[in-house]
Order: sequence, then C-alpha cells, then structure tokens
Amino acid sequence: MHLRRLATATVLGLLVLAGCNSDPPPDDGATASSEPAPTTERTTTTEATTTTEEGPPPGQVTTTTGAPPPPFGTTSPSSAPPPPGATEVALLAGVEVAGGAGVDRVVFRFVDAQLPGYDIAYVDGPVRQDGSGEIVPVEGQARLQVRFEPASGVDLRGGTFEETYRGPDRLRGPTQRVTEVVRTGDFEANLTWVVGVDAATPYRVEVLPGDNAIVVELGH
Repeated sequence: MHLRRLATATVLGLLVLAGCNSDPPPDDGATASSEPAPTTERTTTTEATTTTEEGPPPGQVTTTTGAPPPPFGTTSPSSAPPPPGATEVALLAGVEVAGGAGVDRVVFRFVDAQLPGYDIAYVDGPVRQDGSGEIVPVEGQARLQVRFEPASGVDLRGGTFEETYRGPDRLRGPTQRVTEVVRTGDFEANLTWVVGVDAATPYRVEVLPGDNAIVVELGH
C-alpha cells in the first residue's frame, strides 16, 4: 500500500515537471524563413538641369557676308571744273603709263599746284587732231578721250614759247587694258590725250592736288 502511494506521487511529480519545462507553441502569425528580411530602400530622384544654347547644326559653317563692294568706275562721260582759285593755264609737266593691282593707270602731272578742269568720255569713230582735223591712229578697240581745260604743254606767259612737256606724243606701258596713250591736241588752252583700250572698260578719276596730278584708272 505504501509503495503504490509512492509510485503515484512519483508519476504526479514527473507530470508537473513536464508541464513546467515544455515551451509554448509557436505563434501562428510568425513565419520563419532562411531568406533575409526585405529591406525598404528610399529612392531619391535628382533632376538634372541642362541649358542648351541655340547654334548652327554640327558640321555647319556660319559665314557672315558683308555688303558687296561698290562697282568700279563708270563707262559714262565725266567732267569737273578747275579747282577753286585756279586762274591760270595749267601747264603739263609729264605723263606716266603703268599697271597696278587690278588697274591700269595714266597719270598727268602739272607744274606747280595749278590743275585744270577735265572732260573724259569714250568716243566713236576716228580720232582727229585738234585744230587741223587730221586723223590720228590710236591702237585699241575703244578710245577714251581725256581733255583738260585750261591746259597746255607750252608756257606762253610773258610772250615766250617754252615747252613744259618734253615727252613723246605716244606712250606705252606695262599694262593689261591700255594699249597706248596719244596726244591729239594742244590748241587754245585745250590739251587732249586719247587712251587706247582693248575694250570699253570702266574708269575712274582721281585729282591729287598734293601731287599736282590727275589720275585716270581703268579696271582690269
């Protein structure tokens, strides 16, 4: 009888111990996994600002074009009176024929600072000597007549006869358009030269008081 009670007490003690040592059942809401827990990442978006300057497309060359140069000279007649204060006959001292950069040049130089007026024009038909009317041959397909007034190659002041121009009446030079320059008259204070040209090309006139010269330029 004593042994049965002891066995019963032992069994009860074991049951009590088992109840104390048992772990509580896992919560049904918790899930175990071998994968790491997801990480929440915060993404920050930075908008880049780009400034674009308008310009020519790649490979395109931009060219700035200025105003076109004015046309060279004229083929029409031109004239000018003597400079203010000119009271005497202008005396021719020399004639020069030369080629330049893009032009042929005929220079008429006068004595001192006395310059004449001029009348310049292309003329048709044969060239004639002033006074006599004789035909003067001038080489070239066109003829530019240059007449100075009052002017002469002879100084008649004081009742004397002194040549101020002692050069030839026919000149040539290293030119492209001008074929020759010919004196065709020196009569009653009208001094005339004719410029032979291979064609009626534009010309321009420059008056150079500092050089005592009147220059006729013909474009190439």
